[in-house]
Amino acid sequence: MTLRALDPAAGPPPALDRILVAGGSGAGKTTLAGKLAALTGVPRIELDELYYDPGWRPRPRFGADVAQRTEQPRWITEWHYPEVNTLLARRARLLIWLDYPVAVTMTSLALRTLLRSLHREVLWSGNREPPLRSVLTDPENILRHGWATRHGTRSELLALAGGADPDVRLDVLRFTRPAELSDWLIRLSRGHARDGRRPHHSQKPQERQKPQQPQKSQGPHTPPRSTGAPPLR
Repeated sequence: MTLRALDPAAGPPPALDRILVAGGSGAGKTTLAGKLAALTGVPRIELDELYYDPGWRPRPRFGADVAQRTEQPRWITEWHYPEVNTLLARRARLLIWLDYPVAVTMTSLALRTLLRSLHREVLWSGNREPPLRSVLTDPENILRHGWATRHGTRSELLALAGGADPDVRLDVLRFTRPAELSDWLIRLSRGHARDGRRPHHSQKPQERQKPQQPQKSQGPHTPPRSTGAPPLR
């Protein structure tokens, strides 16, 4: 078992192909996974979508589906379901840990839950956030869950570091403030730009450019009329 801490300021990590994003509820794991997928072109696996059936029921095939999807050579996903955490740690090469203060994650989680509840946002398999009053009655309410597991990622990583699993070899990037992560993403984006790689977005194919018609002669002493377009490179 090997966990190697990397310095976020030392440049991009050596491996950006099998990535885990870890952190407490509300840290922004799903948001970061989406940004990295758009920036690098690495396919994203959304675990919540694989986990939930209608009625917030766990899907029986969740573990098998995760195992199948992560057989691919490149993927990004979150690291927060104990049922598959060991499997993912064995298959990943980089773990990004959003180790933010509890006040930051709980504030973000509360705002997210409030907006989802007020707007009746449809989530995975047609599920919606329950009414806000469920925080007083439901032990599985996301706010109560977030508070109860606020130190869970740290405990799991410590257990992983103290274990003897020879199949776990992970580089770890740890961010303690959202601003640190933003700076790292900017540097990563600039690095991709220097290498000639562009962010991946869903775009419609561009129409094929029509060939230009030859310009009519304008006389022996008249320069060609400028179209204002930059030269093709």
